Amino acid sequence: MTGTGDAELRQRVRRLLEVVEPPVAPVDAIIRRGRGIRLRRAGAVIGGVTLAGIVAAATVLRPPAPAPQEPPFRVTVPASGIAGPGGVFASGTAGGHAWRLAVQNIADPGYRCLPAITVNGTDADPVSPDSGNYAAMAPGPAAPGLGFAFIQLPADTDRIVLDGQESLPATTATICGQRYRLVGFAYRLTHRPRITPVSPASGRPAVYKLPLISTGPPATAYTPPTYGVWASVGSNSAVLTGGVLASGQNQDWLIQLAFGSDGNCYEFTAPSALNPDSTVCAPVSTPDGPEAITALPLAYPRGARNGPTGYAVQVSPATAHLKATLSDRSTQLVTPRVVDGRKYAAFAIGASLRLERLTWLNAAGKVIASTTALPRSGYTGYTQFQP
Repeated sequence: MTGTGDAELRQRVRRLLEVVEPPVAPVDAIIRRGRGIRLRRAGAVIGGVTLAGIVAAATVLRPPAPAPQEPPFRVTVPASGIAGPGGVFASGTAGGHAWRLAVQNIADPGYRCLPAITVNGTDADPVSPDSGNYAAMAPGPAAPGLGFAFIQLPADTDRIVLDGQESLPATTATICGQRYRLVGFAYRLTHRPRITPVSPASGRPAVYKLPLISTGPPATAYTPPTYGVWASVGSNSAVLTGGVLASGQNQDWLIQLAFGSDGNCYEFTAPSALNPDSTVCAPVSTPDGPEAITALPLAYPRGARNGPTGYAVQVSPATAHLKATLSDRSTQLVTPRVVDGRKYAAFAIGASLRLERLTWLNAAGKVIASTTALPRSGYTGYTQFQP
């Protein structure tokens, strides 16, 4: 392209000189000048396109500006620094849901005191007075998209600050003869809060990183729900107690309980090699709170309906018997057992049957409550019911 343009330019210049016969012109200089002009013009065009391309690329490739982070939910704490009536140490409103965190005794009346942190009087997390323990929980359908957390602060920590904005002082609560220094708050599950301890003492500051709470798809027959069960960090993660709740003839099946900060964890076992163990951890209730009706199907392969299903329920103190009505219209009358000052009822049904109804009876045989809102057949998990 450049050579052909130069030759044409030379011929035009020579023809022009032959017609007008002017003084000898510097043909080579004119050609060089013309070449320079063409290059400058080409460069200008290329440069313009390049600049436009850079601008366009910058527009396309520049990451979107992050959405403004919503401020933490406001928390109300007792002005006195002492937990209020019912052991409430934090409260507020989040996503249109009123909430309160409290430390209270969750044992049935007449049994040894059992301290726990509760949300709105239920979904409890058993605690010891050891500092540095903390936990988080999502109530699920009761407050979609929300989580709750508490921290047991050591003596040298005055408060925490959430996301550099909300300052929460420690509140002192005494329950079961034990003293606790607590902070609590609600938060959005889409954003794990940044927690900064404030301590007048020198030294390395504590680090509190809340356990992640799943925001994924709902539970299936193979993935039990976790709503209402606290995810704890610290010494509270130890099992507090346990025991056998129910068994078959000659111990051919067992339903056992491991009770602690992981919740009411039930295990259903049978000696058959074709029936693997089934384990589910359900929320811990207060004596008057909603009860988790937990289903533990045994099957091989997983998901089949060729094995028995175990059921376990933490029942209210007034419950003398739990009656199970099955799909063949037969019934089972179950007598609760007391484990660590709390009543539980458990039983198992065969693979060919379904649980249709549960009925709560008091000592006089009077019906306290009844429900058909039960876990689906073959479903590993729990439903919550308020008797």
